[in-house]
Amino acid sequence: MAQLVGGAGVSHSPQLSIEPGGWRAHGDLEQGRLAELGLPPTTRTAGELEGELDPHLMAARHEACQRALERTRQELLDLRPDVLVVIGDDQRELFLDDIMPALSIFWGTSLDDRPPGMAGYPHTMESAYPYYHAEQDDTYETDPVLGLHLVEQLVEAGVDAAQFTEQPTDRTLGHAFTFIYRRLFEGLPRLPLVPIMLNTYYPPNQPTPKRCVQIGQELRAAIDSWDSDKRVALIASGGLTHPIIDEKLDRGLLEALERHDTDALAQLPVEGLTEGSSEIRNWIAVGAAMRGLPGRTVDYIPAYRSTAGSGCGMGFFTWAEDGS
Repeated sequence: MAQLVGGAGVSHSPQLSIEPGGWRAHGDLEQGRLAELGLPPTTRTAGELEGELDPHLMAARHEACQRALERTRQELLDLRPDVLVVIGDDQRELFLDDIMPALSIFWGTSLDDRPPGMAGYPHTMESAYPYYHAEQDDTYETDPVLGLHLVEQLVEAGVDAAQFTEQPTDRTLGHAFTFIYRRLFEGLPRLPLVPIMLNTYYPPNQPTPKRCVQIGQELRAAIDSWDSDKRVALIASGGLTHPIIDEKLDRGLLEALERHDTDALAQLPVEGLTEGSSEIRNWIAVGAAMRGLPGRTVDYIPAYRSTAGSGCGMGFFTWAEDGS
């Protein structure tokens, strides 16, 4: 049978690929949008936030993020996986309002990065864009046998998974998935991918934290039952809290993952899982799948970028089978 050898949770924020001198400009650019979103305000004081934006502190945090990415990458490589199952969210890249499944698995033979170009992104993301998209169409090999197996087993277990084998015309594989290859595993031969898309962002059919736990548990059973000798790594892409950083929520999540406390994961507050913070749902599902595999926080870096408390709670977490 297949072997789930471990995996990781990793942020994919553009700040990871923007020099720290550009963090403040990126934060300033989003102030109008933040006002429109009506998100709960930061709990940090104005004075505290000014301190968080000290250029030396931002530079130190940028460097800490690079070290954490490298450690996460190396620990994943040490697992010697044959295939990557990545749980990420689709941000109107493959799915639009014509269909927005709560959970979907692709089991065709390949998916393409069909780059939208920088025109769709703020200019402050210029250095980050190449870690989301190629310059020309770029094909990612997928594992249709494992993908189909996961669909069949999840449905058998009562998880109503959507599925597809053909890429919608003029739509692209999302950055939650391309980032894993273009940034985390930059320059390395690509392992086959099984992409699992959770609708974390868009009401009204986002899976609840409790449902994410159930999905993760059934996903683990499905991987364990796959009649293959392949080594499988499972990755949660995205998060943690953003655009408004909530350090308490982030640290509580990481502590629950270390304890394998699925009850705490299931009870995370839905009201805290909006906008980018909604990607924590991907981590909940992966954490629930990792029973019996020791996990640890590689690092947590609250990367502030504005006096409104915006930025990204950068999370890096790994699981590894004993002896892997």
